[in-house]
Amino acid sequence: MAESDIQLVLVRHGETEWTERGLLHGRLDSPLSSNGARHAALAADRLQGEVFAALYTSPQGRAVQTAEILGNALGLTPIPLDGLREMDFGWLEGKPLKYVDPDGRGARFLRPLVHLFSNLTAERPDQFTSRVRSAVETMRAQHPRGRLLVVTHWGTLSLLFALLMEGSPRNWRRYGPWQACGISELHAINGAWQPIYINDYNHLKGDWRKVI
Repeated sequence: MAESDIQLVLVRHGETEWTERGLLHGRLDSPLSSNGARHAALAADRLQGEVFAALYTSPQGRAVQTAEILGNALGLTPIPLDGLREMDFGWLEGKPLKYVDPDGRGARFLRPLVHLFSNLTAERPDQFTSRVRSAVETMRAQHPRGRLLVVTHWGTLSLLFALLMEGSPRNWRRYGPWQACGISELHAINGAWQPIYINDYNHLKGDWRKVI
């Protein structure tokens, strides 16, 4: 019989004032919008009754705010973990995503510039990979058979899935999209990671306001 060790329940942070304006932020921060705070509360309702060994979060404000809402509802104190921060997008930060989307979905005529500025000013992929891998190792060392709640970011979620599912960061940009306050679950079973569900946001669909 398959035996599960660590279980990760992954939550993307709630919508922020910048996401609602369509602006890119990685290292830069923006507070949760009213929608974001409300959706975090809905995510907390969705997780009620589940038992977690710990709640880890990116130390960035938007993630911490989300984690605090979840923690208050679930009786958990958020533990900031630096490796869960979003990727630093350098010069592209604060610019409209429709023009500078780092995944190559922005304006076609600007893609060469986006590529150039990413190479010159953004966090290097190997640095990003190293710190996210370190975060996973830290959580596993502290809770080798625990069920953990983790609040983080779009890019970090994508990289986590690539590292855990494939063992390599190569295809990390293929994972997603990730709904704000969407929930995913991964179990390590006999040494191999298996998805239980990915980007579940049914708990948000009853909200009459805009879901991004």
